[in-house]
Order: sequence, then structure tokens, then C-alpha cells
Amino acid sequence: MSTDGTSSNGHKAAAKPARDIRDRWTFRIAALLAVLFVAFISTKSCARQQNRISQDEAVAIAQKQIDFEYTRYQVKYLPQGVPPVYYWAVNFAKEDATGQVVHTEVVLVNASTGMVAP
Repeated sequence: MSTDGTSSNGHKAAAKPARDIRDRWTFRIAALLAVLFVAFISTKSCARQQNRISQDEAVAIAQKQIDFEYTRYQVKYLPQGVPPVYYWAVNFAKEDATGQVVHTEVVLVNASTGMVAP
């Protein structure tokens, strides 16, 4: 090859085309990590309100609202409305001797304030 970029047969040597930055694997990995980071941060900032009432505290608050002796209870954490307000749903159940549920009552306790929903 000569100094002017021609080969011995007189043809110009094909220059290797420059790769676009978007075609590089390092850019693709960095872009993917950036998207995952933004998604993680947005889910943490939008996820939940500050819950001041624990599950055990919600059960204690809900027990004061019922007027029967229960044999078991279940607690679920659930959103209500838009924008969501989070509640502890405490389900109290009374079973007879055969294990059949004869009475049940659900009490919603606001997870932020501890107030019982009407």
C-alpha cells in the first residue's frame, strides 16, 4: 500500500466504517442499567405511603371494633382508591365445633393513621 492509501493494484483500500455509539455493547449495557435504575427509583418513590401502624397494631385496633369471640383471623394489606390509601383488612371469624364459619366480620384499619374505616 502506498502513502496515498492506494494498494499495489491501484485501488483505494476500503476504510473501515466507524461504528455508531449505539451499536457498541458497552453502550447497550449502560443504557439497560440506566433504565433499570430509573425504574427502581420510581417504584420506590411511588410505592407506598409511610405506614405508622404495624400489622399487630392493626389487629389490636380492630379487636376493639368487634362484639364476638373469634376463633381465627386473617390480615391483608390492601390499597383503596385513587390515589391509593393503604389499609390493613382484618378478617375475624368464629367457627363452630365442626369447623364451619358461623360469623365473620372485616375491619379496615388505615395503615397511616390507625383510624377505622366506616
